[in-house]
Amino acid sequence: MSSTEQVAAAAYEYLQGWEAALRELQHQAMHLEERGALRAAVTLYDAVRVARAGGIACQEHKTR
Repeated sequence: MSSTEQVAAAAYEYLQGWEAALRELQHQAMHLEERGALRAAVTLYDAVRVARAGGIACQEHKTR
């Protein structure tokens, strides 16, 4: 396996792990919603949505 293939494989594994983590957060949000903890559920749903959109650019830490 070439170094390029190794990097591609590592990146793929990283993205698979990231997606699994986001799915788990969404799953936990569903449980919170079922228990009536709507504010907490919405917070998790929103966090997943922000992460999938690429995050939020913080103006205070923006590279100039």
